Amino acid sequence: MGFERNYQIRILAKQLLNRSRKFSSLNFTAQQSSINSWFLTGFADAESSFMITITQNDKNKLKWRVIPSFSIHIHNKDIAILHQIKNTLGVGNVRKNSNTTAIFKVDNIKEIQVIIDHFNNFPLVSAKASDFILFEKCYNLIKQKQHLTLKGFEEILSLKYYLNKGLPDKLKKAFPNIVHVDRPEYKFIGIPNPFWISGFASGDSTFSISIEKSNNKLGKRIRLIFGTCLHIRDKQVLIGMADYLYKLFEDRISPKRSESFQHKYIYDSPKRNTSLLQIKNYSDIQNKIIPFFNKYPILGIKSLDFNDFKIVAYIIKNKEHLTAKRFNQVIEIVNRMNLDRNFDSSIEKKKLKLIAS
Repeated sequence: MGFERNYQIRILAKQLLNRSRKFSSLNFTAQQSSINSWFLTGFADAESSFMITITQNDKNKLKWRVIPSFSIHIHNKDIAILHQIKNTLGVGNVRKNSNTTAIFKVDNIKEIQVIIDHFNNFPLVSAKASDFILFEKCYNLIKQKQHLTLKGFEEILSLKYYLNKGLPDKLKKAFPNIVHVDRPEYKFIGIPNPFWISGFASGDSTFSISIEKSNNKLGKRIRLIFGTCLHIRDKQVLIGMADYLYKLFEDRISPKRSESFQHKYIYDSPKRNTSLLQIKNYSDIQNKIIPFFNKYPILGIKSLDFNDFKIVAYIIKNKEHLTAKRFNQVIEIVNRMNLDRNFDSSIEKKKLKLIAS
Protein backbone atom coordinates (compact mmCIF):
# COMPACT_ATOMS: atom_id res chain seq x y z
CA MET A 1 0.00 0.00 0.00
CA GLY A 2 2.95 2.32 0.45
CA PHE A 3 2.27 3.43 4.04
CA GLU A 4 5.35 1.79 5.48
CA ARG A 5 7.66 3.53 3.02
CA ASN A 6 6.31 7.03 3.60
CA TYR A 7 7.56 7.79 7.09
CA GLN A 8 9.21 11.18 7.48
CA ILE A 9 11.76 9.77 9.92
CA ARG A 10 13.91 6.72 9.21
CA ILE A 11 16.15 5.39 11.99
CA LEU A 12 17.83 2.00 11.77
CA ALA A 13 16.16 -0.57 14.00
CA LYS A 14 17.98 -1.71 17.13
CA GLN A 15 17.38 -4.77 19.26
CA LEU A 16 13.89 -5.37 20.60
CA LEU A 17 13.27 -3.63 23.91
CA ASN A 18 12.77 -5.88 26.90
CA ARG A 19 9.44 -4.28 27.69
CA SER A 20 8.29 -4.54 24.09
CA ARG A 21 9.40 -8.16 23.90
CA LYS A 22 7.39 -9.01 26.99
CA PHE A 23 4.30 -7.18 25.79
CA SER A 24 4.49 -8.50 22.25
CA SER A 25 4.34 -12.08 23.42
CA LEU A 26 0.87 -11.45 24.84
CA ASN A 27 -2.50 -12.01 23.20
CA PHE A 28 -1.26 -14.20 20.35
CA THR A 29 -3.99 -16.60 19.29
CA ALA A 30 -2.63 -20.05 18.57
CA GLN A 31 -3.06 -21.19 15.00
CA GLN A 32 -4.92 -24.47 14.82
CA SER A 33 -4.54 -27.16 12.18
CA SER A 34 -7.58 -25.69 10.44
CA ILE A 35 -9.08 -22.20 10.24
CA ASN A 36 -12.52 -20.64 10.26
CA SER A 37 -14.30 -21.11 6.93
CA TRP A 38 -15.23 -17.43 6.66
CA PHE A 39 -11.61 -16.47 7.39
CA LEU A 40 -10.61 -18.74 4.50
CA THR A 41 -13.05 -17.00 2.15
CA GLY A 42 -11.82 -13.57 3.25
CA PHE A 43 -8.21 -14.59 2.67
CA ALA A 44 -9.17 -16.03 -0.73
CA ASP A 45 -10.91 -12.76 -1.64
CA ALA A 46 -7.58 -11.07 -0.99
CA GLU A 47 -5.07 -13.56 -2.39
CA SER A 48 -6.59 -16.35 -4.54
CA SER A 49 -6.98 -17.00 -8.26
CA PHE A 50 -9.44 -19.12 -10.25
CA MET A 51 -7.74 -20.27 -13.43
CA ILE A 52 -8.67 -22.14 -16.58
CA THR A 53 -5.39 -22.99 -18.29
CA ILE A 54 -5.49 -24.16 -21.90
CA THR A 55 -2.39 -25.69 -23.48
CA GLN A 56 -1.67 -27.48 -26.75
CA ASN A 57 -1.60 -31.25 -26.48
CA ASP A 58 -1.28 -33.45 -29.58
CA LYS A 59 -2.55 -36.50 -27.66
CA ASN A 60 -6.03 -34.97 -27.32
CA LYS A 61 -8.55 -35.14 -30.14
CA LEU A 62 -8.95 -31.36 -30.20
CA LYS A 63 -5.19 -30.84 -29.70
CA TRP A 64 -5.91 -28.71 -26.65
CA ARG A 65 -5.87 -29.55 -22.94
CA VAL A 66 -8.07 -27.74 -20.41
CA ILE A 67 -6.89 -27.53 -16.80
CA PRO A 68 -9.00 -25.84 -14.08
CA SER A 69 -7.18 -24.78 -10.93
CA PHE A 70 -7.58 -22.78 -7.76
CA SER A 71 -4.49 -21.28 -6.15
CA ILE A 72 -3.28 -18.95 -3.43
CA HIS A 73 0.17 -17.49 -4.08
CA ILE A 74 1.87 -15.59 -1.22
CA HIS A 75 5.27 -14.88 0.34
CA ASN A 76 6.78 -18.05 1.76
CA LYS A 77 7.04 -16.44 5.22
CA ASP A 78 3.29 -17.17 5.48
CA ILE A 79 3.41 -20.73 4.20
CA ALA A 80 1.87 -21.87 7.51
CA ILE A 81 -1.43 -20.23 6.49
CA LEU A 82 -1.41 -22.26 3.26
CA HIS A 83 -0.99 -25.47 5.25
CA GLN A 84 -3.93 -24.45 7.44
CA ILE A 85 -6.06 -23.84 4.34
CA LYS A 86 -5.05 -27.24 2.96
CA ASN A 87 -5.97 -28.90 6.27
CA THR A 88 -9.30 -27.06 6.39
CA LEU A 89 -10.33 -28.02 2.87
CA GLY A 90 -8.68 -31.44 2.87
CA VAL A 91 -7.48 -31.05 -0.73
CA GLY A 92 -4.66 -29.54 -2.73
CA ASN A 93 -0.92 -29.24 -2.24
CA VAL A 94 1.39 -26.66 -0.68
CA ARG A 95 4.90 -26.03 -1.95
CA LYS A 96 7.52 -23.34 -2.18
CA ASN A 97 7.25 -21.76 -5.59
CA SER A 98 10.56 -19.85 -5.46
CA ASN A 99 13.04 -18.50 -2.94
CA THR A 100 10.45 -15.97 -1.79
CA THR A 101 7.00 -17.37 -2.63
CA ALA A 102 4.80 -20.33 -1.73
CA ILE A 103 1.65 -21.64 -3.35
CA PHE A 104 -1.42 -23.65 -2.38
CA LYS A 105 -2.91 -25.22 -5.49
CA VAL A 106 -5.83 -27.47 -6.33
CA ASP A 107 -5.94 -28.80 -9.91
CA ASN A 108 -7.36 -32.28 -9.46
CA ILE A 109 -10.82 -32.48 -11.08
CA LYS A 110 -12.41 -34.32 -8.15
CA GLU A 111 -10.78 -32.11 -5.53
CA ILE A 112 -11.92 -28.91 -7.24
CA GLN A 113 -15.49 -29.88 -6.36
CA VAL A 114 -14.51 -29.23 -2.74
CA ILE A 115 -13.44 -25.72 -3.73
CA ILE A 116 -16.73 -25.15 -5.57
CA ASP A 117 -18.72 -26.38 -2.58
CA HIS A 118 -16.80 -24.19 -0.15
CA PHE A 119 -17.41 -20.96 -2.04
CA ASN A 120 -21.06 -21.81 -2.63
CA ASN A 121 -21.46 -22.26 1.13
CA PHE A 122 -19.21 -19.35 2.10
CA PRO A 123 -19.48 -16.95 -0.86
CA LEU A 124 -16.81 -14.53 -1.98
CA VAL A 125 -17.52 -10.88 -1.22
CA SER A 126 -15.27 -8.94 -3.60
CA ALA A 127 -15.39 -8.66 -7.41
CA LYS A 128 -13.61 -12.02 -7.41
CA ALA A 129 -17.10 -13.50 -7.03
CA SER A 130 -17.55 -12.87 -10.77
CA ASP A 131 -14.43 -14.94 -11.51
CA PHE A 132 -15.85 -17.75 -9.41
CA ILE A 133 -19.11 -17.79 -11.40
CA LEU A 134 -17.23 -18.12 -14.69
CA PHE A 135 -14.90 -20.71 -13.20
CA GLU A 136 -17.76 -22.84 -11.87
CA LYS A 137 -19.47 -22.84 -15.28
CA CYS A 138 -16.25 -23.96 -16.93
CA TYR A 139 -15.72 -26.64 -14.30
CA ASN A 140 -19.22 -28.05 -14.78
CA LEU A 141 -18.57 -28.38 -18.51
CA ILE A 142 -15.27 -30.13 -17.82
CA LYS A 143 -16.87 -32.44 -15.26
CA GLN A 144 -19.42 -33.44 -17.90
CA LYS A 145 -16.53 -33.99 -20.37
CA GLN A 146 -17.95 -31.34 -22.68
CA HIS A 147 -14.45 -29.88 -23.05
CA LEU A 148 -13.61 -32.92 -25.20
CA THR A 149 -16.10 -31.77 -27.84
CA LEU A 150 -15.60 -28.77 -30.12
CA LYS A 151 -18.86 -27.19 -28.98
CA GLY A 152 -18.05 -27.58 -25.30
CA PHE A 153 -14.47 -26.42 -25.78
CA GLU A 154 -15.59 -23.27 -27.58
CA GLU A 155 -18.11 -22.62 -24.82
CA ILE A 156 -15.26 -22.76 -22.30
CA LEU A 157 -13.29 -20.30 -24.46
CA SER A 158 -16.24 -17.92 -24.46
CA LEU A 159 -16.44 -18.14 -20.65
CA LYS A 160 -12.68 -17.74 -20.23
CA TYR A 161 -12.67 -14.53 -22.28
CA TYR A 162 -13.28 -12.40 -19.17
CA LEU A 163 -11.80 -14.73 -16.56
CA ASN A 164 -8.62 -13.25 -15.09
CA LYS A 165 -6.28 -12.38 -17.98
CA GLY A 166 -8.69 -13.68 -20.60
CA LEU A 167 -7.76 -15.55 -23.77
CA PRO A 168 -4.12 -15.49 -24.88
CA ASP A 169 -3.42 -14.31 -28.44
CA LYS A 170 -2.65 -17.85 -29.56
CA LEU A 171 -6.19 -18.99 -28.76
CA LYS A 172 -7.76 -15.87 -30.26
CA LYS A 173 -5.97 -16.59 -33.54
CA ALA A 174 -6.87 -20.28 -33.46
CA PHE A 175 -10.55 -19.53 -32.69
CA PRO A 176 -11.30 -16.09 -34.19
CA ASN A 177 -15.07 -16.55 -34.19
CA ILE A 178 -15.49 -17.04 -30.44
CA VAL A 179 -18.30 -14.91 -29.02
CA HIS A 180 -17.38 -14.05 -25.46
CA VAL A 181 -19.76 -14.38 -22.54
CA ASP A 182 -20.13 -11.09 -20.69
CA ARG A 183 -18.49 -10.97 -17.30
CA PRO A 184 -21.18 -11.45 -14.59
CA GLU A 185 -22.19 -8.16 -13.04
CA TYR A 186 -20.68 -7.72 -9.61
CA LYS A 187 -22.76 -6.37 -6.77
CA PHE A 188 -21.55 -6.03 -3.20
CA ILE A 189 -24.04 -7.70 -0.88
CA GLY A 190 -22.45 -6.99 2.49
CA ILE A 191 -19.90 -8.43 4.91
CA PRO A 192 -21.22 -11.87 5.93
CA ASN A 193 -19.14 -12.58 9.02
CA PRO A 194 -16.46 -10.89 11.19
CA PHE A 195 -13.99 -13.67 10.41
CA TRP A 196 -14.24 -12.70 6.73
CA ILE A 197 -12.73 -9.32 7.70
CA SER A 198 -9.88 -10.90 9.69
CA GLY A 199 -9.14 -13.23 6.76
CA PHE A 200 -9.24 -10.42 4.21
CA ALA A 201 -7.14 -8.14 6.43
CA SER A 202 -4.57 -10.91 6.93
CA GLY A 203 -4.09 -10.82 3.17
CA ASP A 204 -4.68 -7.22 2.08
CA SER A 205 -4.63 -4.81 5.03
CA THR A 206 -1.78 -2.94 6.69
CA PHE A 207 -1.14 -1.95 10.29
CA SER A 208 1.31 0.92 10.12
CA ILE A 209 2.66 3.81 12.15
CA SER A 210 3.41 7.22 10.71
CA ILE A 211 5.74 9.78 12.30
CA GLU A 212 4.58 13.28 11.41
CA LYS A 213 5.55 16.87 12.18
CA SER A 214 3.84 18.46 15.16
CA ASN A 215 3.88 21.57 17.33
CA ASN A 216 4.51 19.60 20.53
CA LYS A 217 7.81 19.80 22.39
CA LEU A 218 9.26 16.87 20.45
CA GLY A 219 8.21 18.37 17.14
CA LYS A 220 6.79 15.03 16.07
CA ARG A 221 3.53 13.12 16.47
CA ILE A 222 2.74 9.42 16.18
CA ARG A 223 -0.22 8.27 14.13
CA LEU A 224 -1.55 4.71 14.05
CA ILE A 225 -3.09 3.72 10.71
CA PHE A 226 -5.21 0.74 9.69
CA GLY A 227 -5.59 0.68 5.92
CA THR A 228 -6.70 -1.42 2.98
CA CYS A 229 -6.19 -0.46 -0.67
CA LEU A 230 -8.22 -2.14 -3.45
CA HIS A 231 -9.16 -1.64 -7.08
CA ILE A 232 -11.84 1.01 -7.30
CA ARG A 233 -14.37 -1.60 -8.44
CA ASP A 234 -14.20 -2.98 -4.88
CA LYS A 235 -14.86 0.37 -3.20
CA GLN A 236 -18.14 -0.91 -1.75
CA VAL A 237 -16.18 -3.65 0.04
CA LEU A 238 -14.15 -0.98 1.85
CA ILE A 239 -17.28 0.97 2.77
CA GLY A 240 -18.86 -2.28 3.95
CA MET A 241 -15.82 -3.07 6.12
CA ALA A 242 -15.95 0.35 7.81
CA ASP A 243 -19.70 0.06 8.29
CA TYR A 244 -19.38 -3.44 9.77
CA LEU A 245 -16.59 -2.46 12.17
CA TYR A 246 -18.56 0.48 13.53
CA LYS A 247 -21.82 -1.42 13.87
CA LEU A 248 -20.10 -3.97 16.11
CA PHE A 249 -19.29 -1.28 18.65
CA GLU A 250 -22.28 1.04 18.33
CA ASP A 251 -25.91 0.15 18.95
CA ARG A 252 -27.13 2.01 15.92
CA ILE A 253 -25.58 3.47 12.79
CA SER A 254 -27.80 6.07 11.14
CA PRO A 255 -28.03 6.06 7.33
CA LYS A 256 -26.28 9.45 7.28
CA ARG A 257 -23.47 8.12 9.48
CA SER A 258 -23.09 5.11 7.21
CA GLU A 259 -22.89 7.36 4.16
CA SER A 260 -20.26 9.49 5.89
CA PHE A 261 -17.87 6.54 5.89
CA GLN A 262 -17.41 7.12 2.17
CA HIS A 263 -16.16 10.64 2.84
CA LYS A 264 -14.37 10.21 6.16
CA TYR A 265 -12.52 6.93 5.67
CA ILE A 266 -12.46 6.18 1.91
CA TYR A 267 -10.05 7.92 -0.45
CA ASP A 268 -10.17 7.42 -4.22
CA SER A 269 -7.24 7.67 -6.61
CA PRO A 270 -8.80 7.79 -10.11
CA LYS A 271 -5.38 7.85 -11.80
CA ARG A 272 -4.48 4.55 -10.16
CA ASN A 273 -8.02 3.14 -10.24
CA THR A 274 -7.79 2.45 -6.51
CA SER A 275 -9.78 3.14 -3.36
CA LEU A 276 -8.26 3.28 0.08
CA LEU A 277 -9.88 2.58 3.45
CA GLN A 278 -7.80 4.45 6.02
CA ILE A 279 -8.71 4.65 9.70
CA LYS A 280 -6.27 6.80 11.68
CA ASN A 281 -8.27 8.45 14.44
CA TYR A 282 -6.69 7.24 17.68
CA SER A 283 -10.04 6.73 19.41
CA ASP A 284 -11.25 4.56 16.53
CA ILE A 285 -8.02 2.56 16.56
CA GLN A 286 -8.12 2.03 20.33
CA ASN A 287 -11.85 1.39 20.72
CA LYS A 288 -12.74 -0.39 17.49
CA ILE A 289 -9.82 -1.72 15.41
CA ILE A 290 -7.74 -3.24 18.20
CA PRO A 291 -10.68 -4.87 20.07
CA PHE A 292 -12.01 -6.28 16.79
CA PHE A 293 -8.76 -7.99 15.78
CA ASN A 294 -8.17 -9.17 19.34
CA LYS A 295 -11.46 -11.04 19.06
CA TYR A 296 -11.11 -12.07 15.39
CA PRO A 297 -7.36 -12.54 15.08
CA ILE A 298 -5.00 -11.74 12.23
CA LEU A 299 -2.97 -14.82 11.25
CA GLY A 300 0.52 -15.16 9.82
CA ILE A 301 3.42 -12.72 9.82
CA LYS A 302 1.01 -9.78 9.80
CA SER A 303 0.00 -10.73 13.34
CA LEU A 304 3.45 -9.50 14.40
CA ASP A 305 2.73 -6.12 12.82
CA PHE A 306 -0.59 -6.00 14.66
CA ASN A 307 1.14 -6.84 17.92
CA ASP A 308 3.67 -4.03 17.43
CA PHE A 309 0.75 -1.79 16.51
CA LYS A 310 -0.81 -2.59 19.89
CA ILE A 311 2.43 -1.89 21.74
CA VAL A 312 2.53 1.63 20.33
CA ALA A 313 -1.19 2.12 21.07
CA TYR A 314 -0.44 1.14 24.68
CA ILE A 315 2.44 3.63 24.87
CA ILE A 316 0.22 6.41 23.47
CA LYS A 317 -2.63 5.54 25.83
CA ASN A 318 -0.32 6.12 28.79
CA LYS A 319 1.10 9.30 27.17
CA GLU A 320 4.59 7.84 27.39
CA HIS A 321 5.23 8.72 23.75
CA LEU A 322 5.60 12.37 24.82
CA THR A 323 8.97 11.59 26.39
CA ALA A 324 12.08 11.41 24.22
CA LYS A 325 12.97 7.95 25.54
CA ARG A 326 9.63 6.35 24.70
CA PHE A 327 9.40 8.23 21.40
CA ASN A 328 12.73 6.74 20.32
CA GLN A 329 11.47 3.31 21.35
CA VAL A 330 8.44 3.83 19.10
CA ILE A 331 10.83 4.67 16.24
CA GLU A 332 12.57 1.35 16.81
CA ILE A 333 9.23 -0.45 16.62
CA VAL A 334 8.28 1.42 13.43
CA ASN A 335 11.49 0.34 11.77
CA ARG A 336 10.90 -3.36 12.35
CA MET A 337 7.34 -3.44 10.96
CA ASN A 338 5.86 -4.35 7.57
CA LEU A 339 8.44 -4.38 4.76
CA ASP A 340 11.25 -3.68 7.23
CA ARG A 341 10.55 -6.73 9.37
CA ASN A 342 13.56 -9.03 9.56
CA PHE A 343 11.87 -12.37 9.25
CA ASP A 344 15.17 -14.20 9.72
CA SER A 345 15.86 -12.73 13.16
CA SER A 346 15.80 -15.16 16.07
CA ILE A 347 13.32 -12.96 17.97
CA GLU A 348 10.79 -12.99 15.13
CA LYS A 349 11.15 -16.75 14.74
CA LYS A 350 10.41 -17.21 18.43
CA LYS A 351 7.28 -15.08 18.07
CA LEU A 352 6.06 -17.13 15.15
CA LYS A 353 6.63 -20.32 17.13
CA LEU A 354 4.34 -18.85 19.80
CA ILE A 355 1.70 -18.26 17.12
CA ALA A 356 2.02 -21.74 15.67
CA SER A 357 2.13 -23.57 19.01
